[in-house]
Parts: sequence; C-alpha cells; structure tokens
Amino acid sequence: MQPRVSIITVVYNDTTHIIETMESVIHQTYPHIEYILIDGASSDGTTQSIESKITSLASITHRCESKDSLYLEAQLDSNPHFRFKFLSERDSGIYDAMNKGIDLATGEWCNFMNCGDRFFSSQSVSELFSAYEAYLASGGGALAVIYGDTQIVYDTHHSKILYAAPSDRKNAHKYHHHFIHQSAFIDTAVMKRYKYDTRFKIAGDTDFFTKVYNAGLVFWHSAVVVSAFNVEGVSGSLSWRMFREDLQIGMRYHRLFPLYHILRYVFWIIPRVIVRNAIPARFRNQARVLLGKKKH
Repeated sequence: MQPRVSIITVVYNDTTHIIETMESVIHQTYPHIEYILIDGASSDGTTQSIESKITSLASITHRCESKDSLYLEAQLDSNPHFRFKFLSERDSGIYDAMNKGIDLATGEWCNFMNCGDRFFSSQSVSELFSAYEAYLASGGGALAVIYGDTQIVYDTHHSKILYAAPSDRKNAHKYHHHFIHQSAFIDTAVMKRYKYDTRFKIAGDTDFFTKVYNAGLVFWHSAVVVSAFNVEGVSGSLSWRMFREDLQIGMRYHRLFPLYHILRYVFWIIPRVIVRNAIPARFRNQARVLLGKKKH
C-alpha cells in the first residue's frame, strides 16, 4: 500500500495566495494525503478563507474552538483517504508553526508546502513516490529525506527549473542543503525526533537538514520536478541574519567554515547581488533565467 504523506502549509495573513496553495495540494492525484494547515491567528481573513474552503469540499469530523484557538479535522468528500487538519492560533515564528504541524502529522512522510508555493503539477507527489517505489524494488535501503527538483518562479513570465545536487555527490549536504525545502519529503519519525530549532528565524531548515545529514541519515534525489517556488517580490538585498545563521550552522561541522563562508560572500554572493540590482527591473528576471543553472 502507498504510504500516507502529511503535507503541511504554514500561513499568516496571506489571503492572496492561500487558496492557490491549498488547491495545489487538494488536486494531487496521489490518494493518501493528510493535509495540515497551521495559521498563526491571521487577522486579514485568512483563517476564514481556509475554513470556508475546507467546509466547501469536506465533511467536518471534529471541531474545537476557544477564544484563542480553532482546530478542526475533516475528510474530503471526493476521497476518503484525503484528510484535513487545521489549527489556527498564535505562534512564536515560522519554525514554531512548522513544529506544530509536525506534532499533528501521522503520515509516513512530511512535506512543507508553505503559503505562496505549490506543487509543480497535479502528478508531482504520485511521480515522486512512484520513483521511490522503484528505488525500494531495486533493493534501496531506508531513507530520511527524499527530494526532487524545483521550478523557480520569478514572475508571471519568467521561470526556470533548478536541478538539485545529486544525493551521491560526496558531502552534498554537509554544510547546506542543495535543494529547495518545498521539494523534499522527510521521514516523519526523523522529523519528530529532530524538529526545527526555533532559535533560528531564517535558516531553521538549513540547520535541520545539515544536522540530519551529518548524523549519517540517508538522502535520496529523484529527477522529478516536485514544487514551484515563488520568489516574486523577494528582496535582492543582503541579509546579515542569514549570513550569521549560516555561519553558526557551518561552524559546528568544520573549524575552517568561517573562512570559506566569508570568502563566498565577498567574492560571490555580494558581487552577484550588486550586479543583479544594477540591472533594470524589466531585464533582471530574464537574465536570471538565461544565466541560471540549466542542468546537473
């Protein structure tokens, strides 16, 4: 029997994108899905949009509401194997919200498809787990992380496929995971054991994946385009917090990492951002597509 997967969406005050993300999950052809939505007590109508969407498609099987929290469970009317869990309450940041989703997860695998992102196609989950079944049939062993490739969406007219680093590459994820978080499915037992460190504000996923990789757990790459990651509107400015958090992570695994990290910023990241921001906006995303990585 195909494994149940828990797909988790974290959202706060984003009525513009939440329904698109939800529909991307609901329309997956893969049948055994537990869809968990974690809302940080939105004040813009997001909470009501999520509840309305669920009740229009599913039968509520459990509901609990208080002054500060709403929790409900539901079963999709068109598929008895598709279940919703929806929690709306305040949290202390994105990784706290993601950990709440992990606590609710009962599937064998977890995926984080956060608000504003979506699956590449309605076949994405089915294709990935068909590839996983073939891997097992060929004698493959236990895995902690299954990951695929990603469509990077810059705007409505510009996108490209970002091919992740092969899992057999030496030290592929020792200091930083070389794939997009939304294109990964993580063993739920591993997820519950390690969770996300809420002291991080940006790089909690990097911390999690490097920690798991350096613990000797196995990652496996499949040549399936899993998600579409939307970077439209993301600032091109440099982030001191990201620099500091990545440095903090890398220093745990190699004493010379600070030197590598500083040189990488000075000679690669900072010049790239300067050049990118110097290009007129109407040409910037076209250049990112043309100059971006096209193949492994």
